[in-house]
Amino acid sequence: MNLVPIMAAIACMLAPPAYAQSQGIDIGKYEYETYCALCHGKTGNGDGPFSMLVNKKVPDLTTLTTSNNGVFPFSRTYDIIEGRIELPGHGTREMPIWGDHYSAQAPQWLGPYYQKVDAESFVRGRILALIGYISTLQRK
Repeated sequence: MNLVPIMAAIACMLAPPAYAQSQGIDIGKYEYETYCALCHGKTGNGDGPFSMLVNKKVPDLTTLTTSNNGVFPFSRTYDIIEGRIELPGHGTREMPIWGDHYSAQAPQWLGPYYQKVDAESFVRGRILALIGYISTLQRK
């Protein structure tokens, strides 16, 4: 099942990052709660309300550091979120490619000052903020 249209519709009802930032909201947390918590759950345990709609068990994001010998796997996490890595053995990619999704949003969210060259930085910033928040969900 393609969850991107459902998630995009929900996200359109929520505040864009510029508004969130002006209100002192953690952008990474905003990104996570908007796009990830539906499947991965609010605490990252893989128990979100949409988790039963995918064909495989949704990964527990709280164990990324533990399963990587105590080091948060930043580069791999970035590549998965951006869409560079399709996880082997998992069949077709069910998790949306957020790099593509963020690129499509760049003109709208950057407003009248948007230039095509800004899209890459916009995408990178959104992914970095998201990874920063996911790193705080790790079990101690």
